[in-house]
Amino acid sequence: MPQETTQSFKTQTSSRLRVGFVIQRSGIVVLSVMAALASTLLLKPLFPYPFLFLFFAAVMVSAWFGGAAFGLFAVLFSTLAVDYFFVPPFHSFLINATDTAYFIAFVASAAVACWVSASKRESEEALREARDQLEARVSERTAELQKSIAELQENERRREQLENEKSILSGQLETRKVVERAKGILQRELKIGEEEAYRTMQRQSQQMRKSMKEIADAIILNDEMKRVSA
Repeated sequence: MPQETTQSFKTQTSSRLRVGFVIQRSGIVVLSVMAALASTLLLKPLFPYPFLFLFFAAVMVSAWFGGAAFGLFAVLFSTLAVDYFFVPPFHSFLINATDTAYFIAFVASAAVACWVSASKRESEEALREARDQLEARVSERTAELQKSIAELQENERRREQLENEKSILSGQLETRKVVERAKGILQRELKIGEEEAYRTMQRQSQQMRKSMKEIADAIILNDEMKRVSA
């Protein structure tokens, strides 16, 4: 039941928007043609023939804002206005045979103006849509590129962290090997146990303020020198 209510609400909203669109575009047609009619009537005394170009402008404006359908509506409205006010017999929708060609030329020109304006508007909308799609794709690709760069930076950070940990572990392992070797030398030379040898190295490290590895290296070097001398 709630789903049906939501669907009904969406349908009503869509219908209202459609009706509003039609009313708005129809208003543009009526205002454009009426403005062209009023202006042409004001200019009529200045020209030997009716100055009808303003109706073409009204048709183009209507087609631009409303599309081909409203442009054709403007053509029809303009045709009726021109026939009634500017084509003999005046204030009548009848047309003299001598003015038929003139009237047909006006209708054809108005139709062409409608087609040109509507086509131009469609081209503009197509270009705008293509540009919006291109911008959306560029934004999407940029976001993907930034994500990839961030992942690469994170992977590089982790790699450096692992290399540092590996280097530290390797150093600790090397230090342990050297210390173990030095303890063995002390055990052999001083006839002491492993724990005592380690404490001896610790005391020397504290007294001399050197690392266990440096103390162990010194013990090993001293032992090697003794062997060479012997």
